[in-house]
Amino acid sequence: MRWLPVLLLAAACPVVAQETARQWLDDMAGAVQGLSYDGTFVYLHDNKLEAMRIIHQSGDAGERERLVSLTGSAREVLRNNEAVTCIMPDSKSVMVGQSRPQQPFRVVPRDLDSLKKYYRIDTEGDDRVAGYLTRIVTITPKDAYRYGYRFWIDKDSKMFLRSDLRGIDNRPIEQVMFTRLSIGGPISDADLQPSLTGDGYTWYHQDNSTAAQKKASERPHWMVRRLPTGFDMTNYQLKRMREDGDETEHMVYSDGLATVSVYVDTGTDGKDAFTGLSSMGAVNAWGAVVNGHQVTVVGEVPAITVEMIAKSVAPRGDTPDD
Repeated sequence: MRWLPVLLLAAACPVVAQETARQWLDDMAGAVQGLSYDGTFVYLHDNKLEAMRIIHQSGDAGERERLVSLTGSAREVLRNNEAVTCIMPDSKSVMVGQSRPQQPFRVVPRDLDSLKKYYRIDTEGDDRVAGYLTRIVTITPKDAYRYGYRFWIDKDSKMFLRSDLRGIDNRPIEQVMFTRLSIGGPISDADLQPSLTGDGYTWYHQDNSTAAQKKASERPHWMVRRLPTGFDMTNYQLKRMREDGDETEHMVYSDGLATVSVYVDTGTDGKDAFTGLSSMGAVNAWGAVVNGHQVTVVGEVPAITVEMIAKSVAPRGDTPDD
């Protein structure tokens, strides 16, 4: 009996560790959106290294952000509460679209309880990044249909400082890391203005009208018969991908962390059809032709995931259970 308290404490340790890891991730998600900061980070993918500067301002009026490419073309992205503006000198174009609450870093949901069935969340010691002392938190998938993640989080501000996206062999596929970061200092309006004016460029404005994109009120005409456990449909829309084209069904499936898009396009003559696997960094896509329709499945998930989903897409009503 004298060993009972020790055994109970040992049994409770994994639970305590997991709760601590979840709190770190929750605090990090809040810090990325709620803090003001100015920093430089590097992005490693496909054996290519890109450097970018991010200036982020957060206050009572909301968020403003400027993202500047420091390597290659002088691309810039500006975001506020209303719009995202992308300035691209190579194509001499500017694209303006509706603002989205996403960040250039890996997004972690605030509701981590939903991930417990499919991922294990743990802490993995301390490290230093860009001069800051950090805590490492890991998100490990429980099957081969999802990627794993490692986050380095500043111990004081809880700001994101580094992340690794890991494949099913646990090797990094993509890495993002700050090399310089100033947290909490004043951000001037001048720092949030683009250095590229866009003068003489072609401007494209996202058309959010119901004619170009409408949210479908009925259920999809197509269905996915096989999905990894935990993936549910989170969005369904009919989109016009080309001005002169027919509508494309777009279904989005997610487990709360990983997201997969399924597109079903109009008939194809077979010459320009996309079939098989295509990969770019962590993004995998699988194409197939089903009943004369182009089916494309794409997402930041392993190749076996997009293949399994694409091979199970079929018109709704093909089986009695539909």
